[in-house]
Amino acid sequence: MDITIEREQIIELVSPLADETIRERAQARRVDAFGTLTKFMQRPKPEEIEITDSQKRYEPFWYGSAQALYVYDRKHRYEVPVADEVRSVTLYDTEHPVDKKAFHLEALEHCREEIKREMMLEPQHGNERDYHKYLAFTGREVDNLEILRAGDTLVVMPEVRSSFLVGKLTQALMKTIQADKIHEQRIDIDKVILYLRPVYAFEFFWKPKDKHQVVEFDALTGELSNEPGQMKKQLTGVLENDDLFDIGSDVVGTFVPGANIAIKLGRLAARKALK
Repeated sequence: MDITIEREQIIELVSPLADETIRERAQARRVDAFGTLTKFMQRPKPEEIEITDSQKRYEPFWYGSAQALYVYDRKHRYEVPVADEVRSVTLYDTEHPVDKKAFHLEALEHCREEIKREMMLEPQHGNERDYHKYLAFTGREVDNLEILRAGDTLVVMPEVRSSFLVGKLTQALMKTIQADKIHEQRIDIDKVILYLRPVYAFEFFWKPKDKHQVVEFDALTGELSNEPGQMKKQLTGVLENDDLFDIGSDVVGTFVPGANIAIKLGRLAARKALK
């Protein structure tokens, strides 16, 4: 089995909205932030609610795509049904006897199978999740994560590493084939991408009731979600490049023992991004 891994990338997804526009949209929802029931029963006044804290952060998710190719030969015995009265069949000057209303041909099948797979993983446990809605937005490759950490912006690091994604892709494309001769058996992993999507959080304080409420704003889709309480403090530990992009022959070999693994380009890009 040959496994080829192409480029590894870190890509920032760019919000179509300006920071001020996002803040204005959040401010317009300050009465709604404490819930529909509160809005209609207690009728909070907009001037009683203020933004006491805000946060911009980048949330990660993994994306990978790959294709497998299997080229092989296998022997197969074909059974060809015939009419009741047929006793034998001559084919290419060879006579084949009929047994139970059929004659048999020994053949060598030349097979080619191509399988494609893409995969997206959430960053904490590596479970598959659908992030397709984010892929329609403009992305730009990041050379230095410090650029994204400008000001108080946080970059949340994933708990799972690139090798976990590569391992799951490889296992999904591996298959057992019944073959007499294998000509080619390979998996090409053409994309290993850590996407970073922008999220804004605003903490509202309702003074007369002494209540806090956090509203999170998805800067790509515009979706809002409420989080009770005060602003969550995100852990943003800095990882070494070989921890984040840790793909190597020794690592992938644990998924496919004895595989011939070639890494064309990737960890160099990762090193640049994390320096």
